Amino acid sequence: MTLWELFKYYLYVGSTAFGGPLAIINTIRVDLVEKRGWLEKEEFEHYFGYAQIAPGPMAFQVGVYNGFFKFGVAGAALCGFALVLPSYILVLLFSIFYQKYNDISYIQYALYGVSPAIIAIILHSGIKLSKNVLKKDYFLFAVFFLSIALTIFFKVGILYLIISSALIAVIYYSIRDKKTDKLNFLPLLIASPFAFIGQVTQTMGSKLLDLALVFLKTGSLTYGSGFVIIGVLQQDVVVNYHWLSQADFLAGISFGNITPGPVVITATFIGYLTAGFWGSVVGTFCIFFPTFCFVLILAHSISKFKDNFYLKSFIKGANAAAIGAILSTAYNLSWSSLIDIPTIIIFLVTLIVLFRVKVNTLYLIIAAAVCGIAVRMMM
Repeated sequence: MTLWELFKYYLYVGSTAFGGPLAIINTIRVDLVEKRGWLEKEEFEHYFGYAQIAPGPMAFQVGVYNGFFKFGVAGAALCGFALVLPSYILVLLFSIFYQKYNDISYIQYALYGVSPAIIAIILHSGIKLSKNVLKKDYFLFAVFFLSIALTIFFKVGILYLIISSALIAVIYYSIRDKKTDKLNFLPLLIASPFAFIGQVTQTMGSKLLDLALVFLKTGSLTYGSGFVIIGVLQQDVVVNYHWLSQADFLAGISFGNITPGPVVITATFIGYLTAGFWGSVVGTFCIFFPTFCFVLILAHSISKFKDNFYLKSFIKGANAAAIGAILSTAYNLSWSSLIDIPTIIIFLVTLIVLFRVKVNTLYLIIAAAVCGIAVRMMM
């Protein structure tokens, strides 16, 4: 295996792999471990385990770890770049098309059907993740439901919830398991993230700088599925800055789902509609760059602390709040999508199919678009 071969492989994955982070990661496992023999099973398991420690898209992290441990920084950069490039180009083309033709009736009809399907996909993702993360831990269930309540009823920022939940989890598990002797590092942990959030949210200057700060903040502090990142972006992009409408934002999520690669490539769409071509470059770069940096920083010593009690407690709390944030995002977006009986039917049918059949979300979105066009033409 050469660096060029690994680069070409991740370019292939970025061009063909659909279905969300876990599906993409499984594709990498099957190809590199079982078919090509480029990785040992234990190696891949390490990469997957490492990818759950740092914030940011998991599939992207697996590729970057793979490149780093095989070919150093150059390998990490090229593998990450190859995984993102195809979906960036596709979403950029979709964005250009959408901005120019979104007022055409058939595009509106298609989005009428796609929007409720996207809500179902987000909801299914959150419920599925909850089974793997919450298990039978009553504390995590409490964090999960509190996260939902605080985001829906009190409009608390998702990033604040994720970080505070992670820190509370460290305290709770330390007390429960009588490991409080090392909790003196908590004041620094508490101060640093919130100071960082406060700094980056006080934006200044151009819209490109605003975009960069929002995406850097999101990429740096968001754990869990790509749909958590989408939820955080929805609060900033739609609610706080009003760069996009709810309908535009849902269109962006749909483009992120019908293109291969990480779902957070929605950042390209948001960036383009907000600040043109350079906005798409800044948005895409800034959503992935923090994760890339985390990998490079952690890779040298990650094997020493990946099983650290406090780190695992931190991640448990962050993930529980993040899953609650996914369901909250589905709820908040549903108000502009489930507007009548046909859209509610599309939503319910999509949700039932997702739970009953293992199907690529690409096909569900296409089917929902066709249904939307058919329903609106009849109406």
